[in-house]
Amino acid sequence: MKLQGKIIFNAMVSLLLSMGLIVYIIVQLAGMQSKNNDIVPAMMNIQQLKSSVILSQQALNNYSFSMSESNRAEVENQLQAIDQEIKVLNKGLKLDEQKRLLKSINSKYEQLKQNSETAMNDKNSPEVKRQSIRTLGISNDIHMLDIVTTEQYDTLTADLSGKIRFTWLLAIIGGATLTVAAAIFSYWMARRISNPIKKLSGLAEEVANGNLAVELKEINGKDEIADLNHSFKRMIENLRGIVTSVEDSGVRVDQLAKEIESDNDMLTEIVSQIASSTEELTIGSQTIADDLQTTVTVVEEMQRNFTATLKGTKLSAEYGEEAVSAIQIGSNAMKDQQQVVNDNLKAMSVIEQSVQELVEFASEITEMTGIVSNIAKQTNLLALNASIEAARAGEAGKGFAVVAEEVKKLAEQSTSATMKIFDSVSQIKDGVNKVKDSVTEGLELVTRQEEAMDITVESFQLNSEKVQQIAEQLESLNKDMEASQELSIRVMESIENISSITEESAAGSEEIAASTVEQQKNFLTASEKVKALRQIADEMKNQLEQFRLS
Repeated sequence: MKLQGKIIFNAMVSLLLSMGLIVYIIVQLAGMQSKNNDIVPAMMNIQQLKSSVILSQQALNNYSFSMSESNRAEVENQLQAIDQEIKVLNKGLKLDEQKRLLKSINSKYEQLKQNSETAMNDKNSPEVKRQSIRTLGISNDIHMLDIVTTEQYDTLTADLSGKIRFTWLLAIIGGATLTVAAAIFSYWMARRISNPIKKLSGLAEEVANGNLAVELKEINGKDEIADLNHSFKRMIENLRGIVTSVEDSGVRVDQLAKEIESDNDMLTEIVSQIASSTEELTIGSQTIADDLQTTVTVVEEMQRNFTATLKGTKLSAEYGEEAVSAIQIGSNAMKDQQQVVNDNLKAMSVIEQSVQELVEFASEITEMTGIVSNIAKQTNLLALNASIEAARAGEAGKGFAVVAEEVKKLAEQSTSATMKIFDSVSQIKDGVNKVKDSVTEGLELVTRQEEAMDITVESFQLNSEKVQQIAEQLESLNKDMEASQELSIRVMESIENISSITEESAAGSEEIAASTVEQQKNFLTASEKVKALRQIADEMKNQLEQFRLS
């Protein structure tokens, strides 16, 4: 078993024993709770039944004094409640004595119910009164049932108290026992783990001192300690193999050093040949550099031509942009003029509406003048009638005749003024109609002007679009020319780079020639270092002799 499994097993044993003790305590408490749940509802139902019987007695007494339907309904409700509570108790009682008393209660109840219904149907008040007294017999049986149930509850309570004390005692003893057992088991497990580790620590100290001849015994088991022991044993064996391998490598290093020393002589001759080839390469690179310089001159001339063409293209693009701006200004002016025409059209519409209202006002004046004229005519008739009546009255009506004459004059003046108003209003109507015709003609002219403005704005818009397209084409051409110029610049830069690289290559060839001489010196230095390497191999061999393999 793995070390982790042993530790988990140790913890699980303690945990399972603790869980067993807890489960036992829970089962005991659940049993106590179950018994308590059975007896307590039964006691409550008995008290409820007792209350219902008392209420039934009161209801029968009330009915014996007042045989009303409401009192009868109360009696029936209370009897029905008693019946339901007896049924509930019949399910909850367990003792034979309780069942016997409940059976007696039920029998008396059935007889009480039957006799009460008969007496109420017969309207027999004395009989109803006797039945109310008979409820005392049921109350007595209920009291006996309550006593028996209370004794059962007391007995159960005493039994539960004993079980609770036993459960607490068991929990204390079990907890102490589990604690001691867990401590002993943990100490034993710790000893089994620490002893092999101490042995491995001592062997590791000997290996650190160079003793690779130690022997490590196998540990039986499949835990991490056994794996560690096995791994430590393999480590010692691997160290032995490494030391042996290093000794063999030292011998091979010495042989390789001799071979490298021989190869250095051959490389010295090869470097001499490379030096002569590098000198020829330097001459060829210089020739290529001269040819590239001529090419650079031609490309520079082509670059100047591109620059001149690009300037002309930019000027054309600028002229196109100025034309677009001028057209845009003209278009904006036309839009402003169009707005003025629209405002003028709105003003003419307002004038037309005002003239129409003036015509309506003139019509109203005509109507009012007609009314005044009619009033003047009626006044004239009244004055004439007054004159006639004054003449009939003789001397007494002279004063009245003077007044009638004055009224007649006023009526004639009103009629004359009314005719003048009619003439003036007629002239106003003619003038207003002429104004109206002029306004209508003006509206038509403004409408035609607006249509002409729309056509002009569309023409400006079309010209603007065409000029904009020309400007865009010029801009595109300008960009293409700039791109061509950039390509030309890049070609020139590439040629210059090639020329530079060629010059650098020539310089590099010279440096290679110099480096070749330096390499010859380095090969001599390497030969000396190979000798030093052989000395290091001898020193490593002396160090390995410190390890004891047997």
